[in-house]
Amino acid sequence: MLRGLCFLQTVHDDDPDDLAHGNVVLWQQPDGILNRSGIPAESPDPSDTGESAWLARTVWALGEGYAAFSADEESDPDFGAFLRRRLRLAMSAIRRQVLPRYGQWRVVEDSATPAWLIGDGADLTGEALLGLCAYTACTGDDDARKLLEQLAEGVTAMRTGTPWTWPFGAVLPSALSRSAWHAWAGLAPAGLARVYEVAGDLAARDAALADAASFTPHLLVEGGPDNLRVAVPGAREALTIDGVQLSYGAQSRVESLLTTARVTGRPALSTLAGIAGSWFFGNNPAGAPMYDPATGRTYDGVDIPDAPPQQPGRRGVVHRDAGAESTIHGLLAMLALDGDPHAAAVARIAETETDPELGIGAGDCRKDSELRCLTLRDPLTGSRLTLLRSVATSTRVCDVDVAGGTAESTATVTVNDPGGEELEHYTTSAGRIRALVPAGGFTVITRMPETV
Repeated sequence: MLRGLCFLQTVHDDDPDDLAHGNVVLWQQPDGILNRSGIPAESPDPSDTGESAWLARTVWALGEGYAAFSADEESDPDFGAFLRRRLRLAMSAIRRQVLPRYGQWRVVEDSATPAWLIGDGADLTGEALLGLCAYTACTGDDDARKLLEQLAEGVTAMRTGTPWTWPFGAVLPSALSRSAWHAWAGLAPAGLARVYEVAGDLAARDAALADAASFTPHLLVEGGPDNLRVAVPGAREALTIDGVQLSYGAQSRVESLLTTARVTGRPALSTLAGIAGSWFFGNNPAGAPMYDPATGRTYDGVDIPDAPPQQPGRRGVVHRDAGAESTIHGLLAMLALDGDPHAAAVARIAETETDPELGIGAGDCRKDSELRCLTLRDPLTGSRLTLLRSVATSTRVCDVDVAGGTAESTATVTVNDPGGEELEHYTTSAGRIRALVPAGGFTVITRMPETV
């Protein structure tokens, strides 16, 4: 697969005068010819041999691939050298096309925005960071370290908002907008967390934490990884323009949370990763599983039809195609959850509890306009989970009903600040629990079966 990917990369031998060397051609024709446009041509033409998504993801694949093969004592050293040459060729394309703009800023919606992101995207650049970090961690390559540090500086600058105002600390995906966020290709926080791990960049760490511990819990209680949310910077609410949810967006939340949890040592983010992962098991607008463990496929997403919902409280329907992108990211999510048993157990708590009158998760937090609430349960095991997220500037108190189980059942409460730092962690008898929610922070109340 890696060799096949490299076949799509242009090299000097193809045309010594071609300044596109190191870039990636999207289309291979049936006869093996590489064309920069499909036949017939599409409009708009997605085959971009410049600073494109294909270039960023090739860096991701080659960096991870080199790290994997270099760690395998039985692998072919010549193949490792081949991957390294091709990665450095892709790095040279980034330096030639992107980094001449390093340190330049443009004004977008009255804010200074970095001009040196790949394809003007923190989303694309974040994926390149994952590959560069994997490569640098195993080689110590100074050129790669310098490149990842410069790119990370631009991605870090896309952190926006406060724990109380839109977009609540998110790393926004596009340098051309300071008001829009989309879930697709949302791995920038994972890339920044890896930059901190490899290069010790504290600003990158703080941006990853803001996205993971402030924005993401807000996203989870507000319905999940929508395709497009928009708000004026500083607003308290965002408008969902496109409520469709895709496997790629859900996996990006899981991966970013788990990576940030691991490199910063903040276990509450692992719990949030489980909640994000529950999207694949039924915590989504359709209320249906998206991942099929029998086949390994993942459905393309949850569509939001124009017609009224067929189920009360369910605004979506499953789009049951299972394309390559959806299945790949579903499997990446499952691999990530397999590596964290706690997050995997939480992900199985995936049935949204609804109030017959409100059609939403029940809880006393609905009495407070500055609290958001998500309540989930697993009807097979009796597990229950409530996530509370505050946009208040002072501590809030909320009564939560954690019923069920036996008389000896207990619930675990974790109280966390907007950076994911654990302020309180205690176990109490299940029942009606009075919980504190810090200003701009989140609280998780979990009751797991005694056998778990």
